[in-house]
Amino acid sequence: MKVVGDTARECGARVRGILPRFMEGLEYPEMDDLIWTDTMSQRKELMREGVSLAVALPGGVGTLDELAETCTLVRLHQCDAKIVIFNVDGFYDILERLFDYYVETGMLDMPTRRKYIFVKTIEEFKKEL
Repeated sequence: MKVVGDTARECGARVRGILPRFMEGLEYPEMDDLIWTDTMSQRKELMREGVSLAVALPGGVGTLDELAETCTLVRLHQCDAKIVIFNVDGFYDILERLFDYYVETGMLDMPTRRKYIFVKTIEEFKKEL
């Protein structure tokens, strides 16, 4: 996230962080705003608040957790965000196939699946904005 934060700042953006208190000391040092939460669940809620576009970059299990919960909330009409999944070097190919399999088996409807957008390039990403 440091690279994302540095790049955002270089482009003139403000950088806001939302972290649970147990992560104190791991925060990005150049943040303009920092909000502390008591739990990861509170963090995720605040991260989604007022969001119309959620972007997932390649990441670990925490990223997968955030992405899965956001996809679930979109499916349940509790979040109205479009979800863009940046599939760098095929990182999310398996997840994309899984979502398609959910549609094939009737576990996910196609209108919702269309809200989970996989892109591989910056150009594809820009088209989704």
